[in-house]
Amino acid sequence: MNLIYYRNSRQHRNFPKLNGALIHLRELSLNDAKFITNFINYNIAKNLFDVPYPYTIKNAVDFIKSAPSDLSSFKAIHFAIEHRKSLANGSLIFVGVIGLKSIDKVNKKANLGYWIDEEYWGKGIATASVQLIISYTFSELGLQEIYAYVFPENKPSIRVLEKNGLNLIEEINEYHPMSGMYRTSLKFKIREMILR
Repeated sequence: MNLIYYRNSRQHRNFPKLNGALIHLRELSLNDAKFITNFINYNIAKNLFDVPYPYTIKNAVDFIKSAPSDLSSFKAIHFAIEHRKSLANGSLIFVGVIGLKSIDKVNKKANLGYWIDEEYWGKGIATASVQLIISYTFSELGLQEIYAYVFPENKPSIRVLEKNGLNLIEEINEYHPMSGMYRTSLKFKIREMILR
């Protein structure tokens, strides 16, 4: 993939599409806004660092509209997660968002974040989506490190990160703007294995 071509493309016609057996990652569209607004309930929002609750349609539209400029400046790249219920069924259902933000080109690292509609928790969707992002990040973007923050009580997300090879490296106590208090978060990291 030629990343420079993506960065210079105004219409992002060549936005990467990542496909797994039951997971498809594609560019966000304004049609996703109503689904995102409906999906982000309290149980999802409480586990996200900088997502407001209640989450409004304006929040969703602003987020989606900011995605192309984030990609053009190579600050972030956001994907819609689509799930195929079975290999026999070709239809795809929008179930969440995954992306890389705070992309650091100099130090070749980025922050991973994701959320899945509560109805689809426990189906391996987050695990498969993270796996696709890790592969894409290391093989196509030229980055060498992915890190993610998770609250200690979010055990399912911790398992997703561990299954994908991310290791706990530190515990951080920082101000959480959505709750208005300090909260502990765990930082996980994976580095690309570079063969010499």
